[in-house]
Amino acid sequence: MAPDTAKVLLRADSSPYTIIDSSSAELNSSGNGILNFNEALDGTGYFIVINHRNSIETWSAAPQSFTSGNLSYDFTTSSSQAFGSNMLQVDNSPVRFGIYVGDPNKDGVVDVSDAGQVDNDAANFVAGYVLTDLNGDLVVDVSDAVFTDNNSANFISKVTP
Repeated sequence: MAPDTAKVLLRADSSPYTIIDSSSAELNSSGNGILNFNEALDGTGYFIVINHRNSIETWSAAPQSFTSGNLSYDFTTSSSQAFGSNMLQVDNSPVRFGIYVGDPNKDGVVDVSDAGQVDNDAANFVAGYVLTDLNGDLVVDVSDAVFTDNNSANFISKVTP
């Protein structure tokens, strides 16, 4: 993965899953980032929610708790780390899982409206750090369109409690 920025929310562990805190971080090429939360309490369960500029919002499989002000959670080890196992295996060696890309309009579902955005930008030779560059190579082209086409055909959407 190319280094990128993600916003992570901490949500209450019961409905209506109120946002308790949020933090943004630049993720390194391994997808790791250090986030600081000022409102989190030790021993209280929070759903961890990843928001990325053109990806499906992804929730932790279960609420997680801080201990001594620290919490480490690795989404990449298994699709079951995400609520509803809503991730895809992206590497075989080592085995890693990642969140789905293809939702530049951030409506929670990869569909024809996302594909249209990507296709239009590809046809116009758009380049740079833009929402429709799904593979992070700074160019919008057919390789980005493949993500929206495949994920739309597979009815990929956010899965929440």
